Amino acid sequence: MPFGGYSSTATPAARVDYSVPQAGGDGISSVAWSPNANILVSTNWDGGVRCWEVQEQAGQVQAVPKAQVNHENNSPVLCSTFSPDGSTVFTAGADKAVRMWKLGQQPTGPPQQIGAHTQPIKSIGFLPNSNIIVSGGWDNKLNFWDARSPNPVASIDLPDKCYDIDVKNSVMAVATGGRHLLIYDVSGTPREHMRMGQQ
Repeated sequence: MPFGGYSSTATPAARVDYSVPQAGGDGISSVAWSPNANILVSTNWDGGVRCWEVQEQAGQVQAVPKAQVNHENNSPVLCSTFSPDGSTVFTAGADKAVRMWKLGQQPTGPPQQIGAHTQPIKSIGFLPNSNIIVSGGWDNKLNFWDARSPNPVASIDLPDKCYDIDVKNSVMAVATGGRHLLIYDVSGTPREHMRMGQQ
């Protein structure tokens, strides 16, 4: 059985790649699907956050550009996540800022800043149980944000730079430099549940 229990009946000749229009002028650093619509968002090293509506009909895929915003000074944007209702995209990157973009509203400048780190931010997640945004930075910090306040509601020191965050219900996994993998219970106040990797 293939990895994950999924198998593909498609032959290699049947696979078709699709390039989205207006994908940006530099490398794509992250992609995120809306949890409840065919909306795809990408972040780019050129400072852009781009949004497409993806449609499929009779096996043909079409991505329609819907909107774009840029981080301040076109700083590279490294990560993105959606709110559970799909109405808001949260992004972060080399400008050290956590930003919020409400889809359907075209800002006149960079998306609204809701938080900041002292070093670039590599990963971002959304805690659905508490409506809190979590960001992991190269300042060895996890910061937790309520979008209505400029100060973190909580902060956790990490053993090294944060490289990735993933949240599933009330569990959060955080990967850092030094080959650390930390698991947190985020059903209430975040608390470390398990630590794997080098000690």
